[in-house]
Amino acid sequence: MLSINTNSAASSILANLNNVESQMNSTYQQLSTGNKVNSAADNPASYAISQQMTSQINGLNQATQNAQNGISMIQTATGAMNQIEQVLQTMSTLATEAANSGNTFSDRANLQLEMNALAQQINSTTNQTQYNGISLLTGQFGAGNTSLTLQIGANQGQTMSFNIGATDAETLGVGSAQTTGVDMTTGYATGSVITGGSTSIATTGIASAVTASNSLLQGGMSLKLVETVTYAADGTLTGGTLQLQDADGNDIGGAVTLSASDLTSATQVTVGDSSTGATLSITLTGTNFASTGGTPGTSTQTDTLTLASPAAGSTEPQSTNGWQSATNINGINIMTQSSAQAAITAIQNAINTLSSSQAQLGAVQDRLNYTLSNLSNSSQNLQNAQSTITNTDMAAAYTQFSQQQVLEQVGISMLSQAQQQPQMILKLLQ
Repeated sequence: MLSINTNSAASSILANLNNVESQMNSTYQQLSTGNKVNSAADNPASYAISQQMTSQINGLNQATQNAQNGISMIQTATGAMNQIEQVLQTMSTLATEAANSGNTFSDRANLQLEMNALAQQINSTTNQTQYNGISLLTGQFGAGNTSLTLQIGANQGQTMSFNIGATDAETLGVGSAQTTGVDMTTGYATGSVITGGSTSIATTGIASAVTASNSLLQGGMSLKLVETVTYAADGTLTGGTLQLQDADGNDIGGAVTLSASDLTSATQVTVGDSSTGATLSITLTGTNFASTGGTPGTSTQTDTLTLASPAAGSTEPQSTNGWQSATNINGINIMTQSSAQAAITAIQNAINTLSSSQAQLGAVQDRLNYTLSNLSNSSQNLQNAQSTITNTDMAAAYTQFSQQQVLEQVGISMLSQAQQQPQMILKLLQ
C-alpha cells in the first residue's frame, strides 16, 4: 500500500539503525575503556561480582601496606633494642671489672659514674624510640597493656597482635631511682673503747648524709667510720681524725684532722671523697671525749654505718607519667666487690630478657613477611579472576565493531531509499 502518512519501511529501518547505534556506542565504550562491564546496565550480575572483587582487591592491597608498616615499626623497635643491648654489654664489662679485688674506692667511683651514665642512656633511648610519634619501648604495649594490632587482611578479624615490653633501666633491673637525700640508720656497731672518751660517736650526733647526686653512696650501703683520738702525756686531749671507708676497708678520700675543740664541741665535719661527691656530713655532739684525764697515746675505733634505703618508689614508665622513663636514674650498684658480683648476674638477666623480646619481635616480623607474600599472591589471583569478568576481549569487540559499522552504513543507505518511496506517489497525481 502506498501511503504518505505512514512510511513503515523507513520506520523499521530507523529502528534497526538506532539499535545498531546503541550497540556501537556500547562497543565504543568497551574499546575505549578496556572494560566490557562499565555499568550495571551492561551486565547486572557481572557488575555486582566485579564490585565485590574490587573491594576485596583494594582491601588486600591496603593490608599489604599495613603489613609493610608493621615491619617498619618492628625494625624501629628492634634497632633500638640492639643499641640498648650494646649498652648492657658495656655495663657487664664494668661490673666484671668492679668485681675484681684491688680496686680503690676512686676506681669504683669512676666505674659507678659510668654505669650511671649508661643507665641514663638506656632510658634516653627508650624514650626516643618512636614510630609516627608513638613511643614503642616505654611499656604501653607490654604484656597486660594495650597490644599492637595490625589489620593484615581485607575482612574483619583478619588481624595480628603482638606486644613490646618496656626496655628502661629499672624494668630491666639495671637501674634505680635517684633519691633526694640519704640518712643514716639508727644505731651502729661499737668498736673498741677509746681510752678517756666515749665508746662511740653518738647516733644523735649524725645530722645528715649527703652525696653528689646520691649515686656513689647508695641506700643500703655499709660504710666504716674510723675514729682516732690522741691524749698527751699529761692526759690532755690533743686531737684526732675521722676516716670514711667502704665495707671492704678501702679509704674514701683522706682522713679529716680534728682539733681538741672539734672533739669537745658541736662541730660539723665532712668526711669522704669530695672530688667525686661521696661525702657524709657528720655533726659531733661535743660530749663524746673529755678534754682532760685521758690515757696518754692514740686509740682507734671503727664504727659500721649503714645508709638507709630510699623510700619505695618507681621510675618505671606508666600511663600516669605519660609512658616516659625517668632520666634521673642511677645504674646498678657496683661500689663494692659483692654488689658488683650481684650486678654481673643482674645485667646478664637483663641481656637475656632483651634478647628474648627481640626474638619474639623477630618471629612476628617473619610472620609479616610470609603474610606479605600471601597478600600479594591473593591480590594478583583475584585481579586475574576479575579481568575475565570485566576486561574487554579487544579482538572480538573490534570484529563486532566492524560489523556494526557496516550495518550502520547499510542502514543509512536503506533509510535514504525508504524515504524516497513517498515521492513515487506524486507521479500518480501528475
